[in-house]
Amino acid sequence: MRRLIIPLLLIGCFIGESIFVEYFSLDAFSGHRIIVPHFLLVVLLLMTVYYFRNRTIAAAFLFGLFYDVYYTGILGVYLCLFPLSVYLTSKLMKMLQSNLLIVSIVTIINIAFIEVMVYQLNQLIFNVPMQWTEFGDLRLWPTLILNLVFFIIVAYPIKKQLLFLKKKEETS
Repeated sequence: MRRLIIPLLLIGCFIGESIFVEYFSLDAFSGHRIIVPHFLLVVLLLMTVYYFRNRTIAAAFLFGLFYDVYYTGILGVYLCLFPLSVYLTSKLMKMLQSNLLIVSIVTIINIAFIEVMVYQLNQLIFNVPMQWTEFGDLRLWPTLILNLVFFIIVAYPIKKQLLFLKKKEETS
Protein backbone atom coordinates (compact mmCIF):
# COMPACT_ATOMS: atom_id res chain seq x y z
CA MET A 1 0.00 0.00 0.00
CA ARG A 2 2.85 2.39 0.81
CA ARG A 3 4.26 1.99 -2.70
CA LEU A 4 1.05 3.38 -4.18
CA ILE A 5 1.00 6.62 -2.19
CA ILE A 6 3.51 8.56 -4.30
CA PRO A 7 2.24 7.46 -7.73
CA LEU A 8 -1.33 8.26 -6.66
CA LEU A 9 -0.20 11.64 -5.35
CA LEU A 10 1.53 12.47 -8.64
CA ILE A 11 -1.42 11.26 -10.72
CA GLY A 12 -3.75 13.28 -8.51
CA CYS A 13 -1.67 16.42 -9.06
CA PHE A 14 -1.56 15.79 -12.81
CA ILE A 15 -5.33 15.41 -12.97
CA GLY A 16 -5.83 18.25 -10.48
CA GLU A 17 -4.11 20.68 -12.83
CA SER A 18 -6.61 19.84 -15.57
CA ILE A 19 -9.53 20.20 -13.19
CA PHE A 20 -8.22 23.52 -11.91
CA VAL A 21 -7.82 24.90 -15.43
CA GLU A 22 -11.25 23.62 -16.42
CA TYR A 23 -13.15 25.15 -13.52
CA PHE A 24 -11.16 28.07 -12.15
CA SER A 25 -8.69 29.60 -14.59
CA LEU A 26 -11.07 30.68 -17.32
CA ASP A 27 -12.94 33.16 -15.13
CA ALA A 28 -10.03 34.29 -12.96
CA PHE A 29 -9.38 38.03 -13.05
CA SER A 30 -12.23 38.54 -15.55
CA GLY A 31 -10.35 36.54 -18.19
CA HIS A 32 -7.45 39.03 -18.43
CA ARG A 33 -4.80 36.83 -16.82
CA ILE A 34 -3.40 33.41 -17.67
CA ILE A 35 -2.95 31.23 -14.60
CA VAL A 36 -0.99 28.02 -15.11
CA PRO A 37 -1.07 25.51 -12.26
CA HIS A 38 2.16 23.57 -11.77
CA PHE A 39 0.95 21.38 -8.92
CA LEU A 40 2.82 18.36 -10.26
CA LEU A 41 6.09 20.29 -10.42
CA VAL A 42 5.61 21.54 -6.86
CA VAL A 43 5.19 17.98 -5.60
CA LEU A 44 8.15 16.75 -7.68
CA LEU A 45 10.34 19.47 -6.17
CA LEU A 46 9.18 18.54 -2.67
CA MET A 47 10.04 14.93 -3.51
CA THR A 48 13.48 16.08 -4.63
CA VAL A 49 14.21 17.57 -1.24
CA TYR A 50 12.49 15.09 1.08
CA TYR A 51 12.55 11.79 -0.82
CA PHE A 52 14.94 9.80 -3.02
CA ARG A 53 16.44 11.89 -5.82
CA ASN A 54 16.82 9.16 -8.45
CA ARG A 55 13.21 8.00 -8.08
CA THR A 56 12.10 11.60 -8.35
CA ILE A 57 14.08 12.13 -11.55
CA ALA A 58 12.52 8.98 -13.04
CA ALA A 59 9.06 10.23 -12.07
CA ALA A 60 9.89 13.65 -13.57
CA PHE A 61 10.80 12.00 -16.89
CA LEU A 62 7.63 9.93 -16.92
CA PHE A 63 5.28 12.74 -15.96
CA GLY A 64 7.14 15.16 -18.25
CA LEU A 65 6.29 12.82 -21.11
CA PHE A 66 2.66 12.63 -19.94
CA TYR A 67 2.60 16.42 -19.68
CA ASP A 68 3.90 16.81 -23.23
CA VAL A 69 1.45 14.29 -24.66
CA TYR A 70 -1.55 15.74 -22.84
CA TYR A 71 -0.90 19.50 -22.80
CA THR A 72 1.54 20.45 -25.54
CA GLY A 73 1.92 19.74 -29.21
CA ILE A 74 5.67 19.27 -28.97
CA LEU A 75 7.17 16.20 -27.34
CA GLY A 76 10.22 16.88 -25.26
CA VAL A 77 9.59 20.28 -23.70
CA TYR A 78 8.46 19.14 -20.26
CA LEU A 79 10.20 15.78 -20.74
CA CYS A 80 13.48 17.71 -20.51
CA LEU A 81 12.46 20.60 -18.25
CA PHE A 82 10.96 18.60 -15.36
CA PRO A 83 14.00 16.33 -14.82
CA LEU A 84 16.36 19.27 -15.33
CA SER A 85 14.49 21.24 -12.70
CA VAL A 86 14.54 18.28 -10.30
CA TYR A 87 18.25 17.70 -10.86
CA LEU A 88 19.19 21.37 -10.41
CA THR A 89 17.07 21.56 -7.27
CA SER A 90 18.78 18.49 -5.81
CA LYS A 91 22.20 20.03 -6.42
CA LEU A 92 21.12 23.42 -5.07
CA MET A 93 19.58 21.96 -1.92
CA LYS A 94 22.89 20.30 -1.03
CA MET A 95 24.23 23.82 -0.47
CA LEU A 96 21.12 25.25 1.21
CA GLN A 97 19.07 24.35 4.24
CA SER A 98 16.03 22.23 3.54
CA ASN A 99 13.51 24.15 5.60
CA LEU A 100 10.17 24.99 4.00
CA LEU A 101 10.96 28.68 3.48
CA ILE A 102 14.07 27.94 1.42
CA VAL A 103 12.27 25.14 -0.42
CA SER A 104 9.41 27.51 -1.27
CA ILE A 105 11.82 30.07 -2.72
CA VAL A 106 13.61 27.41 -4.75
CA THR A 107 10.25 26.06 -5.95
CA ILE A 108 9.07 29.48 -7.11
CA ILE A 109 12.38 30.06 -8.90
CA ASN A 110 11.98 26.69 -10.64
CA ILE A 111 8.44 27.47 -11.71
CA ALA A 112 9.60 30.83 -13.07
CA PHE A 113 12.44 29.06 -14.90
CA ILE A 114 10.02 26.56 -16.47
CA GLU A 115 7.58 29.30 -17.47
CA VAL A 116 10.31 31.45 -19.06
CA MET A 117 11.73 28.47 -20.94
CA VAL A 118 8.29 27.49 -22.27
CA TYR A 119 7.67 31.13 -23.25
CA GLN A 120 11.03 31.26 -25.07
CA LEU A 121 10.32 28.00 -26.90
CA ASN A 122 6.88 29.25 -27.92
CA GLN A 123 8.47 32.48 -29.17
CA LEU A 124 11.05 30.52 -31.13
CA ILE A 125 8.79 27.86 -32.64
CA PHE A 126 5.34 29.44 -32.89
CA ASN A 127 6.31 33.13 -33.01
CA VAL A 128 3.87 34.06 -30.24
CA PRO A 129 3.13 37.82 -30.35
CA MET A 130 3.31 38.29 -26.54
CA GLN A 131 6.05 40.68 -25.37
CA TRP A 132 8.14 40.19 -22.21
CA THR A 133 6.20 42.77 -20.22
CA GLU A 134 2.89 41.21 -21.23
CA PHE A 135 4.19 37.76 -20.38
CA GLY A 136 5.29 38.89 -16.93
CA ASP A 137 2.11 40.76 -16.18
CA LEU A 138 -0.45 38.44 -17.73
CA ARG A 139 1.06 35.00 -17.13
CA LEU A 140 4.19 34.84 -14.96
CA TRP A 141 3.09 36.70 -11.81
CA PRO A 142 -0.39 35.13 -11.57
CA THR A 143 1.14 31.69 -12.13
CA LEU A 144 3.76 32.22 -9.42
CA ILE A 145 1.17 33.48 -6.94
CA LEU A 146 -1.16 30.52 -7.56
CA ASN A 147 1.62 27.98 -7.19
CA LEU A 148 2.97 29.67 -4.06
CA VAL A 149 -0.50 29.44 -2.49
CA PHE A 150 -0.65 25.77 -3.48
CA PHE A 151 2.81 25.23 -1.98
CA ILE A 152 1.79 26.88 1.28
CA ILE A 153 -1.28 24.63 1.53
CA VAL A 154 0.34 21.27 0.70
CA ALA A 155 4.01 21.58 1.63
CA TYR A 156 3.90 20.60 5.28
CA PRO A 157 1.63 17.53 4.94
CA ILE A 158 3.50 16.28 1.88
CA LYS A 159 6.85 16.85 3.58
CA LYS A 160 5.74 14.79 6.58
CA GLN A 161 4.41 12.01 4.35
CA LEU A 162 7.56 11.89 2.20
CA LEU A 163 9.86 11.78 5.21
CA PHE A 164 7.73 9.01 6.74
CA LEU A 165 7.84 6.97 3.52
CA LYS A 166 11.57 7.52 3.12
CA LYS A 167 12.21 6.38 6.69
CA LYS A 168 10.05 3.28 6.21
CA GLU A 169 11.82 2.35 2.98
CA GLU A 170 15.26 2.88 4.47
CA THR A 171 14.49 0.59 7.39
CA SER A 172 12.96 -2.16 5.21
